[in-house]
This record gives sequence, structure tokens and C-alpha cells, in this order.
Amino acid sequence: MNRYRAAPLLGVACAAGLVSACLSPKPDPTRYYVLSGVEEDPGLYSAAGLVGNDPATAARSAGPPLEIRIGVGPITFPSYLTRTRMATRLADNQLGYAETDRWAEPLEEAFRYALAGDMEFIIGTDQVILHPWYRTDHPDVTVGVDVVRFERDHVGTVRLAGNWELRDATGETLGSHSFLIEEPANQESIASSVQAQSRAVAALAREIVDELRRVDS
Repeated sequence: MNRYRAAPLLGVACAAGLVSACLSPKPDPTRYYVLSGVEEDPGLYSAAGLVGNDPATAARSAGPPLEIRIGVGPITFPSYLTRTRMATRLADNQLGYAETDRWAEPLEEAFRYALAGDMEFIIGTDQVILHPWYRTDHPDVTVGVDVVRFERDHVGTVRLAGNWELRDATGETLGSHSFLIEEPANQESIASSVQAQSRAVAALAREIVDELRRVDS
């Protein structure tokens, strides 16, 4: 009699096991990335035109601090970069988006914080403020940035392109510049591409700071 009952019991046990397996949560394969800043990443020193093995030495190599209050923004981004999925340019008019590689925050936000932080470190001041600022803030100079491209291509090269403009406290234009910054990266590594994007932001920060020094001299 017991042997006839064994089969149904075994079937129930197997079914329970299958249900348990189906209900077990699967690991989330999504990976999230952020841009690095010069102050915390010595790997960005060269791109920012700095030398040294530590933040203090790198800061001294940047030159004397600028005694002006700088407003960063507004910063505009193309709509195709406003999603969290990371973009790759497959051809001139074709983009692909990663399924599991994403920005941990909107790229536009990550960019503006990284740019302002890099400028602040290179300039050697804490007088860098982000747009929008309070009415009581009175920047001596503002820098607006229009980003038109900021992604890697199918071979891994990162390109940051667009325009930036300096204005004085009255709104008069002090200078307007186009930029195209290219940084190589490992085609197979998203982390390498993100590091290259961080280097590109650092290079742009240095370019803007050099113009600020020229204007302030």
C-alpha cells in the first residue's frame, strides 16, 4: 500500500520544488554608473592639465586661485541623452541603448555637478555656484554650456561636443567657443567608457578655466 502512495507524494514534492524555484528572486543584472570628479580621482589629473600624485600637489599645479565668483549654467543636453540607459553611437545617424548599463542619475545632472566640481578644484576656490542661483548670488562671470553630443561610439571612443559661452555680470558676452573632446576607451568595457567620459568633462573644465584666467588677467 505504501508503494502506491509514494508516486503522488513524490509528484507533490517535485511540484513544490518547481514553484519554489519559480518564486525565488533572480539577481538584477543592471549595473549603474556615475561620473568621477578630479578631486577624488587622480586618473583625471592629466586630462585636467594637472600633475602630482595627490590632491594637494595637483591643486598647486593648477596655478594661483581665481578671486572671482563663477556661475555654471544653464547647461542644455540633447533629449536622446536624457534617459538612464547608456547610449552608444553605432553610426552617424544610429544609436543603441544598453539593456543593463545605466546612469545612476540623469546624465545632465551628473555632468553639471562634475563640471562645476572640476572647475572649482582647478581654480582653487569655493566660489563656483550652479544654475539656477538665488537672487542674492551675484556671479562675476557665468558660463553656459550647450552639449550636443556625449556618448561613446562603436569602437569605444568617447566624444563630448558642443558650445560654451562666458558672460560678465551685466550679461555681456566675453567669449564663445565650440568644443570637441575625444577620449579613447576599451570597446568591451562600459566602466572604461565612463572613465573616458569623466576625463572629457575634466578636459572641458580645464578649457573653460584657462579662458577665465585669460579674461581675468
